[in-house]
Amino acid sequence: MKKLNLKKQYCGWKVIKVIGNLFLNKDFELIDDILFIKCEDSYIHLLKKLALSLKYLYTIFNIKQGVLRCGDDLIFIEDNLIKFIESVKYDFYGRSHDARTAIQDPKLLENLRFGIEYDNFIYNYYINHQNELIDKEHGIHMSLQELNKYLIRPSLDGPRGVIYYISNKSCQIIINTMENINYNIFHLDEYTNSYPYTIEDIGIIYIMYRNKIPCTDNRYFYSDDNYYTKDTLAIHTNDDKDQ
Repeated sequence: MKKLNLKKQYCGWKVIKVIGNLFLNKDFELIDDILFIKCEDSYIHLLKKLALSLKYLYTIFNIKQGVLRCGDDLIFIEDNLIKFIESVKYDFYGRSHDARTAIQDPKLLENLRFGIEYDNFIYNYYINHQNELIDKEHGIHMSLQELNKYLIRPSLDGPRGVIYYISNKSCQIIINTMENINYNIFHLDEYTNSYPYTIEDIGIIYIMYRNKIPCTDNRYFYSDDNYYTKDTLAIHTNDDKDQ
C-alpha cells in the first residue's frame, strides 16, 4: 500500500493511507500521510476499519465535499483523477457490478424490502488464509465453521469496493450506523435477519440504501485490461483474480 503511485495531494485533496493496528496505544495516529488506527487489519473487518477511518479523518481535517475510498491494488491515471476531483460528484458514486441491478432511482428505496442470500466470498478467502482466523493480530478468533454463520447477507448491488466516492452526508451516515452497533461487523441486522457488515462494499451499499441514498453508476471509475478506456479513473490490478 505504501507504494501506491499517488502524490500526497491533488488540487487540495489529501491522499491518506490507512493501516489498522489492534494493539495501538491510542485510538489513532497520523504520521505524515499514513493514518494508523486502533482496529483489526483483517479482510473481514474492512467496514469497521473504513468507518473508524472516516470518524478520525473528520476529526483531523475540514473535509469540504467527501471521500474517494480506494483499494490498495489500483493504478491511477492521474489526469483523470484530477478531472474527477474537479467534477460534479454524488452522495454515493462508483461502478456497480451491474448498473441494471444497482438502485439509482431514490423512489425505489421507499419501503424497500431486501432479499437475502448466502455469499461464500469471505469463506473462500479464509480457506486460503486460515492462519488469519487464529492470528491474534487479526482479532477474529473463530473457525471456518463458525465463520460460515455470518455469511448470510442482503441481496443487492451497487458500487464495488475497489473504488467509490461517498459525500460528507454519506460518510456521516456510515459513521453513525457503525457507532450504533458498536462497530461490530458480526451484528445481526434485524431488518433483514442477516449479517450485512462482513463484506465492506455490501455493508456500505446496504447502509446507503437503508438510508434512502441511491447510487450513481459510472462505468469509468475503474477497469481491468478488458475494460480500459481513455476516461478510466484507475486500473484494478487484482480484478477477477483469486483472493
